[in-house]
Amino acid sequence: MTSNKRVGHLPALSEADLNDAQTQLWNDITQGPRGAAPWMVQDGSLTGPFNAWLQIPDIGRAFASAGEHLRFSSSLDAVTRELVILTVGARWRSEFEFWAHAGIARDAGMSENLISAIESGSSAAVKEASMSDAHPMIHSAVSSLVEHGVIPASQLAELTTTLGEPTAVEIVALAGYYTLVSFTLNTFAVPLPEGEQLRFS
Repeated sequence: MTSNKRVGHLPALSEADLNDAQTQLWNDITQGPRGAAPWMVQDGSLTGPFNAWLQIPDIGRAFASAGEHLRFSSSLDAVTRELVILTVGARWRSEFEFWAHAGIARDAGMSENLISAIESGSSAAVKEASMSDAHPMIHSAVSSLVEHGVIPASQLAELTTTLGEPTAVEIVALAGYYTLVSFTLNTFAVPLPEGEQLRFS
């Protein structure tokens, strides 16, 4: 029987509530590389987008698998990967996404100055805070993508010349995936863990 507890706008599903397909997704999350995050299970339910994706477990497993590959098999170094994700989270004002990935970025060595600059959405601030020549270019390209649905030809040419076509494709895929995550988190009002402060509201 489903609990009366809720995570944002959806029932907070615990292991006892799950059917076989939902259990497979739960196990994929908790036994995979994401499961090491101490906030992944809160009060007996999955957090992030995963409680929502348990509502559609077969599709949710495909989503989760794609995200696992994008995060843990990426050709991008961890700081660059998180730069892309945080840029998307800031654009969509996704509190949970930005909170979770700011922590991951911090652990990977991203400076607080760069995290704050990405939060602000200012390309000039990102350029000033960046230690890598590529980061302002990537931030600008991803900002254009999430704002307009396309990376302009001149920016794309710079991106592919500097990083190569496969990396440019991966950056677009990463931005698209974390837009999906942001939309899930925002629509179903997934809350931050208790005691964490909102950034965008």
